[in-house]
Amino acid sequence: MSKTLYPINKNVIPPRVIFFVLFLAMLWGGNAVSLKIGLEEFSPFASAGLRFTIGLALIAGWASAHGISIKPQRHEYLRLFLCAILFIAQIAALNMGANFTRAGRTAVMTNTYPLFVALIAHFVVPGDYMTRRKALGLAFAFGGICFVFRDNFVGGTREFLVGDLLTLLGGFLLGLLIVVTNRLIQNISTYCVLTTQMVIGVPIFFTLSAIFEGKAGYGFSFPALLAILYQGAGIAGFCFVAWTLLLKDYPPSRLSVFFFTTPLWGILLSNLLIGEPITAGLTIGAALVALGIYTINRAPSVRASG
Repeated sequence: MSKTLYPINKNVIPPRVIFFVLFLAMLWGGNAVSLKIGLEEFSPFASAGLRFTIGLALIAGWASAHGISIKPQRHEYLRLFLCAILFIAQIAALNMGANFTRAGRTAVMTNTYPLFVALIAHFVVPGDYMTRRKALGLAFAFGGICFVFRDNFVGGTREFLVGDLLTLLGGFLLGLLIVVTNRLIQNISTYCVLTTQMVIGVPIFFTLSAIFEGKAGYGFSFPALLAILYQGAGIAGFCFVAWTLLLKDYPPSRLSVFFFTTPLWGILLSNLLIGEPITAGLTIGAALVALGIYTINRAPSVRASG
């Protein structure tokens, strides 16, 4: 029977889609845990190179099988290169930071990116202005970040300070990357954008690993190997393709709101899988960051008139 007889109502998200998006949020929340496990054997740059080699193979294979072009046009090279540099900087900050802090804290700090998207967009995206609701969300999230950092000063050890700052920088760079991508390459296929970032990023990550990490950057254990496969196949491969397919039928503004659960999944899985403690500061901080993400994603964008 013709699909036109049963059109999808983009304003109504079916329960099965909601549960699937929450499942994707859980997988993304587990990324910080898998990153921490992988870093036990693979150094930050080596880990990034291996992860995106797997992701590139899977996404390029998917695109090829479905007739999706991933070859950029000549006039797109400079814009794609600028986005790739931001991508490399973001992953470098994330991986180096995760090496110096706990997985649960990485999950909270990295997933602050929707807050930075809202803040940066106010200044550079026409019509996407800061509203009272977005400002309230930013206030919640900023308070949450302060609670997470509080653990560094209780007892005066500052054990995770460097890692927390680097992963927070990773969250900021991811937010900046999203805004820059939206502004510079709106008419370029998402598959083309991501594969180009990986094509440029993978050799740079391996080169940086050879220079700064050497052979010490590569160890081996089955948990670390599975963690790298999870990051490459599960996150860079499956989650990306699944999210792209969902966006064909439903608006991102309606789906993104469910990703407020991602930092909560991160601290829960870090406790269950690798035994990290859940401190009061981390619990309150993650809850406030999640509330801030939810509030911002629920806030309607104010579009310029005319």
